[in-house]
Amino acid sequence: MSLKYVLSAVVALTLSFPAFAADDWTGYANPRFGFGAAVPPGFALAQESDNGDGATFRSDDGRSELLLFGTTIVDGDFSDEVRQRIVWDRSEGWAITYDKVTKGWASYSGARGADILYVRGVLLCDGSAAYFHLRYPQDVLAQFNPLIGRMVKALRPAGGCGQSPKAAPGAAQN
Repeated sequence: MSLKYVLSAVVALTLSFPAFAADDWTGYANPRFGFGAAVPPGFALAQESDNGDGATFRSDDGRSELLLFGTTIVDGDFSDEVRQRIVWDRSEGWAITYDKVTKGWASYSGARGADILYVRGVLLCDGSAAYFHLRYPQDVLAQFNPLIGRMVKALRPAGGCGQSPKAAPGAAQN
């Protein structure tokens, strides 16, 4: 086996699994809904849900929170599910300033007081959905933008499937 082949394989694996490309990121796998995600450096597990649908992570300084979860789509399709989440977040006082909803993925963001919200969802193979819901202070926006881009790329079905995007657009900035 040539060195060129080995290096090509390593690069391909690194690009396929961006959440594990650096030691300071950790992976999250949800067996109930069958999806994987990336947890950025400086976040630690705060709580796992009792029913296995996800977990909550908090930043070391306690100012940011990351929810990773799956959900069963009961009424309508993925787009309807995402639109309902936007309504729920608005009812919690978030001013949603960006949203993009497609058949296979969705992103939206907004602000409330001194905090920013960024949500990403992907349709999973069985018709359920996986999300990350990230809340962080506006004063660290520049530091979080590259993290969000990487998290967007890493949120996907564990085994891959045709319904979820392989290369969806990155995070929008507020």
